[in-house]
Amino acid sequence: MRPPRVLNLVRDPAPEDVGARIDWSAWVLLEEDDVGQRPEHDDVASAFASALRQHLDPSEPARARVGMDAFFAWVRDEPNVRVSPDVYVLDEPPAPPWPKMWETWRREHRPPRFALEIVSDHWKKDYEEGPAKYALLGAEELVIFDPLAARGVAASPRVPVTVYRRDADGSFVRTYSGAGPARLESIGAWAVARPDGGVGWLRLATDAAGADLVPTAEERAEREAERAEREAERAEREAERAEREAERAEQLAARLRARGVDPDA
Repeated sequence: MRPPRVLNLVRDPAPEDVGARIDWSAWVLLEEDDVGQRPEHDDVASAFASALRQHLDPSEPARARVGMDAFFAWVRDEPNVRVSPDVYVLDEPPAPPWPKMWETWRREHRPPRFALEIVSDHWKKDYEEGPAKYALLGAEELVIFDPLAARGVAASPRVPVTVYRRDADGSFVRTYSGAGPARLESIGAWAVARPDGGVGWLRLATDAAGADLVPTAEERAEREAERAEREAERAEREAERAEREAERAEQLAARLRARGVDPDA
C-alpha cells in the first residue's frame, strides 16, 4: 500500500505565477518540425503496428484503431502544442473519415490507450520531454523505443525500452527501463527489443520470455503460404500413393483374369 500521488499540487506559488499565461512555445510541433528520423524508423514502426493489429481482436476493428503518425493535441487555445506518436491505439474511435489531428477537448476525440515513440536523432528530447507531453495528453501507456540502444551502439543513459503507465490515481509513472522484455498492460503483451540485420526492432511477444513473437501481417501471410505449400505437397504425395495402389490393384486383377479368375466375384 502507498499514499496517493497528487499531481501538480503547488502550495506556495510565486505571486507572478498565479494565473500567468503558460508559455507553450517550446512544445509547439509543426509538420515541418516532425523530422529527425533515421532511415529504418518507418520500417520499425510499420512492423510493430502490423503485429499490434494482429494481436488485437481483428473481429472487432471498430473497438480499437491502430494508427501511425497522427497528431494529438490537448490544449484548445494552442492546437500546435501536440505530439505525433509513431504508433498508437485509440479505443472506440468515431466513424471515418478520421481527422488529420485528434483534439482531445472534443468529446468524440480521446487520448490514446497506447503510444509508441521511436527515439529520433534528438534523443534527449524524446527521453526528457516525451513523458511529460503524454502525461498531459492523458495517454494510458507510453513506450519509448531506442533502436540504437537495442543494437548496443548507444551509451548510457539510453536503453532499448522505457515504459510509462498511468497509475490508479492518475500518476504517469515510469514502470520499466531496460533491455526488455517489458510488460505492456494496455495491450496485454510484452515489448521485445531485437537487433536483426543491422536494425534495432521492437517486437511484440505473448510470453514474458519474449520468445513467442506476434507475427506481422506479412509474416503471417508467409507462414500461411508455406503451410498451404506443405499441404499441397502432402496432397500430391497422397494422390501419387493412391495412383500406385490403383496400378497395383489393376495389375493383380489382370493376373487373376489371366488365370480365369474373376477379380470382381
